[in-house]
Amino acid sequence: MNILVTNDDGIEFIGNTALSKKMAELGNVYRFAPIIERSATSQALTIFDNIEVIDRGNNAFEISGYPADCVNVALHSNLISEKIDLVVSGINKGENMGEDVIFSGTVAAARHAFIHGVPALAVSCGYIDENGDYDSVAQYTLDLLKDKLLGFEKPFFLNLNYPVHKPVKGLKWAKLGHRIYRDTYKEVEVNGNRKKIFLGGSILSYEKTPGTDFGYYDEGYATLTPLTLDTTDYEELRRYQ
Repeated sequence: MNILVTNDDGIEFIGNTALSKKMAELGNVYRFAPIIERSATSQALTIFDNIEVIDRGNNAFEISGYPADCVNVALHSNLISEKIDLVVSGINKGENMGEDVIFSGTVAAARHAFIHGVPALAVSCGYIDENGDYDSVAQYTLDLLKDKLLGFEKPFFLNLNYPVHKPVKGLKWAKLGHRIYRDTYKEVEVNGNRKKIFLGGSILSYEKTPGTDFGYYDEGYATLTPLTLDTTDYEELRRYQ
């Protein structure tokens, strides 16, 4: 099996290195990750500029673009000759639940793989910086793939969130909940009629709805959500047909 490991936090981030080591137990690992952190870049692709690629050796490449670029380059360039069988994106610092999946570069990398017919798993956790037990998250991901996911008959696009509660109570399949964003901008520089502002005052909360990723996660469960590419509002569509 040929496995692509990517993320949006950069190739040197501990979550990516821990995940890569564990995925090596399943097969050949190829690492494609952004040169700089690309959090909240969603499905952005580099289409008007050249992409710089740095070969770090041992099947590891840094990409000047976005997480979706990393997957695109791995799948469609001649940097590797093998066919990728599975994409695992992460381990992201911080959860990606509810509407986070729209903004997340980590989830977008998995989505881009799924668009091209490759099974993909996005992995996020409750640790918010490099000071976390990412090895445990990586081991959980490996066990989940071995025990449940690799037997799927068709490509999957799944979103895993691992809580920092110890011990984790188990796994719950869950629908997306509702994230609440409260954003404020700080003025950092004024030069005549030009200003620079910085998104530095964001407060994240969520609706505590039972049966959702947020609900189960709060109870100490890891959550797994199957995602889809079809964003059609069928209820509204039926109103106008």
